[in-house]
Amino acid sequence: MHDLPIVNFSNTKAMESEEEPVSEIERILGTLTRLLSYPGEHYDQLVEMLYLMVQNELPEAAKGISAFGQYLERCKENELEEAYTGTFDVNPACALEIGWHLFGEDYMRGQFLVRMRQELAKYEISESGELPDHLTHVLPVVAFMPEEEARQFSHACVFPALHKMQVSLDKNNSPYRHLIRCLTLVLEQHFGPSQPWGENDENILQNTVEFPGQNGPRRPGGDDPLRAFPMPGAACGSNDVELVPLQMQFKMPDDSCQGSGLQEEPLEKRK
Repeated sequence: MHDLPIVNFSNTKAMESEEEPVSEIERILGTLTRLLSYPGEHYDQLVEMLYLMVQNELPEAAKGISAFGQYLERCKENELEEAYTGTFDVNPACALEIGWHLFGEDYMRGQFLVRMRQELAKYEISESGELPDHLTHVLPVVAFMPEEEARQFSHACVFPALHKMQVSLDKNNSPYRHLIRCLTLVLEQHFGPSQPWGENDENILQNTVEFPGQNGPRRPGGDDPLRAFPMPGAACGSNDVELVPLQMQFKMPDDSCQGSGLQEEPLEKRK
């Protein structure tokens, strides 16, 4: 079953070299990438394959995937598509864009999107119609990153978003909670335990003084995702990058337009 073309990532470099073996983490993340995409062909086969891949090493994950498979068996036509849309496209708390969970509407999410687009280009991963921080883009990036870089990226950016999503999915009793839990367990197996969502995190999020613009589970004094995983252009290993909030206060100097021929036009005339 593993030779189904939809299981592999859409990565030109990997497709060009048939001699390069596909690692287990690539297979698992590739399968989860497809399962977290809008439901399409071979969906039930992919669930079966994922169960087989995790049943020995991760029995807890396998139990959840089995429950998800039982849900699929009960689904009537179009019910799965409706469940996917109702879960991920309608409810922001369950959105698959990790940048939203990390930064919300803060301007830093734009920087994160830039970073993710550069990572996709770096590993020659094709972009879909989703944003660059969508899990279906993030997981291939994790799979193709060098081990230590993937570990750093997962702990700084991926785990916090997954834990926040998990809380909302569990509250809604969504069948997709099993996929996100499986993904978290798989990443923890490869990159070490992550910090779960705490009881006080919701209250911490309201503290805008110590938690400015942040929409994710980072505690005051904790790692900032953009600092823990520096933006492109920063020196490797350097922690000297400082991200300063935008000051949306633009004042035109008094003599800046003198001699330029530019004059402020009254608002009435613009209409």
